[in-house]
Amino acid sequence: MVFRTESFFMSNSLVDVFSNFQLVKFWLLIFVAVNIGSAVTIWLDKRNARNGKRRISEHTLLVWAVVGGWLGGLCAMYALRHKTSKALFLGRYWLMMTIYIAGSFLIGYGMIR
Repeated sequence: MVFRTESFFMSNSLVDVFSNFQLVKFWLLIFVAVNIGSAVTIWLDKRNARNGKRRISEHTLLVWAVVGGWLGGLCAMYALRHKTSKALFLGRYWLMMTIYIAGSFLIGYGMIR
């Protein structure tokens, strides 16, 4: 017997629950990978700044934040004390974080509605 549901996340069969759990694990893995990538990018920029090498552009750092790496980037910035005194950059970074969080909320809300 196949159960019909009104929402993607509300299911009655064990198979649906398992597949939803797999989907959550997949998105969590993507989130962790993007955050690690963002943190490594901040670290590379800090290393390049110390060694007088070509820097990673602020645009690249902001793109990492808006695609989901805001948490890892923020942790790396404060742990390495990199770009934390640049008020304009921090304002833009917080804006990218806000856009990501708001977008995630709207997508999630649309999926359960």
